[in-house]
Amino acid sequence: MEDTSFAYSQQMSCARPRKNRRGNARHGPPLLIDLLDRAKADIESNGWITTCQGLLKDALRNTNISCPNVLCLGLGSPSTSREARAQLAFLISSCAILEIGLTNVSIYDPVFTDADKEFLQSFGMQCLSDTASLLFLSSYAVEHPTVLYMPHCDLKLYENIIGANWSRERLARIIFVANRFQDYTDNNPQSKLEIESPYLMRLVPHLECHPLPTLESFSSAFNNISIQHVRLPVSPSLVPSSH
Repeated sequence: MEDTSFAYSQQMSCARPRKNRRGNARHGPPLLIDLLDRAKADIESNGWITTCQGLLKDALRNTNISCPNVLCLGLGSPSTSREARAQLAFLISSCAILEIGLTNVSIYDPVFTDADKEFLQSFGMQCLSDTASLLFLSSYAVEHPTVLYMPHCDLKLYENIIGANWSRERLARIIFVANRFQDYTDNNPQSKLEIESPYLMRLVPHLECHPLPTLESFSSAFNNISIQHVRLPVSPSLVPSSH
């Protein structure tokens, strides 16, 4: 599963972890903060990140969501993956622009190394344990407005998250930054979707979807990623009363 996340974008380098550069070099992969800064510079080089953050702001305004939490799944290993570092830069930068504190970011990927976890925690992010993550993978229910940053996750994980939040109130509190869900419904027979992805299939017609623009320097990191949310007012047909 190739990886993704947000980034910390302002007119300065990626917000430094609370450790100094020398301490970071001792305890984590050499120059990882510099590699993250390089990824940040790449995604900011042509205004791409600004366009993406404008789409995120529009989504928050259209859903009347303020001060959301962030749950990031499937980022990949920043210490070993250039794509993961770009996705992390996107996450940190977007949180800065949207005024979301990084202490409100929960993050998990089974491929995280101890060095990855230490690096992410140094920014203030909450790294979920493998045990805690099982709750999210199967039954994570949103109780607070949340940006679900899930680039290139498995269809089954998308289905589980949607199913665990199958109410009008909860779905209206979520902004998905994830693979474009309609691609799954366009490319799979309805009979298969009815069995394997019934919640996602029923959600798609009610979504507002804005694809991120193409970024040639990180085509595999952000390809097919879209900002998606339920249209307001939420249609009563989205979740029939029998549910």
